[in-house]
Amino acid sequence: MTDSSGSTSRAVVVVGAGIVGLSIALRLQLEGYKVTVIDKQDPMEGCSAGNAGYFSQANIFPPATPDLIGQLPRLLMAKDGPLIIKPAYIGKMLPWSLRAVRVLKPQSYVRVLGALASLITRSQDSISQLAREANASHLLTREGGLHVYKNRDALKAKLQSLPRWKEHGIAAELLSGEDTRAMEPALAKDIIGGIYFPGSGRCSNPQALGMHYFRHLMASGAEFIKSSFQGIERSATGTLQVVLSGRRIGAMKVVMAAGYSTAWMLKKYGYKDVLVSERGYHQMISRPEVELRRPIVFGEAYFAATSMDHGLRLAGTAEFCKPDAPPNMYRSYMLHRLAKHYLPDLASQPGEPWMGIRPSLPDGLPAIGQVISEPGLFYAFGHAHNGLTTSAVTAHCIAALIDSRVPPIDLDPFNYSRFG
Repeated sequence: MTDSSGSTSRAVVVVGAGIVGLSIALRLQLEGYKVTVIDKQDPMEGCSAGNAGYFSQANIFPPATPDLIGQLPRLLMAKDGPLIIKPAYIGKMLPWSLRAVRVLKPQSYVRVLGALASLITRSQDSISQLAREANASHLLTREGGLHVYKNRDALKAKLQSLPRWKEHGIAAELLSGEDTRAMEPALAKDIIGGIYFPGSGRCSNPQALGMHYFRHLMASGAEFIKSSFQGIERSATGTLQVVLSGRRIGAMKVVMAAGYSTAWMLKKYGYKDVLVSERGYHQMISRPEVELRRPIVFGEAYFAATSMDHGLRLAGTAEFCKPDAPPNMYRSYMLHRLAKHYLPDLASQPGEPWMGIRPSLPDGLPAIGQVISEPGLFYAFGHAHNGLTTSAVTAHCIAALIDSRVPPIDLDPFNYSRFG
């Protein structure tokens, strides 16, 4: 791709080199577009790198659910709880929280569940197809996912979701404690039951998956520019101009897929900035001394354990705070300590800590669509906990919009203008 006037109708710029941006770039390249990827960081260096690696079919619910609302005081007050809202971020979180609670209205709740399920249920086939194109199929497996519980009330509360999963074609099986431990012998003896999702899967190295995409892109003629995004302008000839530090890149189509940064990039087009920083943490334990056959979610603790090519990853928690606030690595080491209650033989030595910024919208739906006031400009961001899972199906949707085809799902619920 050339600067400014050298653009063609098949030239596309993708801003963002995380898993969503790279998935979009690869899908567009496979469909014959000349692609340039732009990011201020190296590829897969942001939130995508530390993903739990769990393709969860269970995650079809918005951030605010009736069950969670009732538990909020306890979760917020617990020292080792899964949820933190930093005082300095309350001003940002109040309007976000009010919007999240509005989703509890029956009609809105059903609409959000249906929309998110339409993404989730198509996710694994889409990602398998894209991974094959990038010679990365060896990183994906489908052994299902297991959510385990020590507390009967917690398990009973989660079972209220069974009809919702069934309604959207998601298989979920209730297991006894004995059957749960038979599936995963490393689990503690006081596990009283679990829910098995046979359709869920795993990525054994999320960062490597994205880098396979990136290398395939580069080998097939794409360009990567490491530079800070400054804005978008329209040239006299009608092309879009992506303004970077010290240069401009021209294209007929531009896709904004830069995670948390995308909201401010789109602010000039009149969208309300309702995206928040939901930071997650992980522990990467290279010698865990336990073996897991599939991803496991610890129900009461709200985080997951996934076997990786390079060890065991414990990932989760939600820390709502300014994105540039210093990381609180206590949140990472906490995961190791809590995991030992579920995996008693887990190595006593904690692993490497990590923190990343999830881009989260109030209703739990990502923003996928096009900027009506700026023809040729598209967006895909706000995937929160489902970035890796829904990356490839998001790419299919964006490619369809760019090519003026009917997307594989109804994108009306994902339009960013839903927030005003």
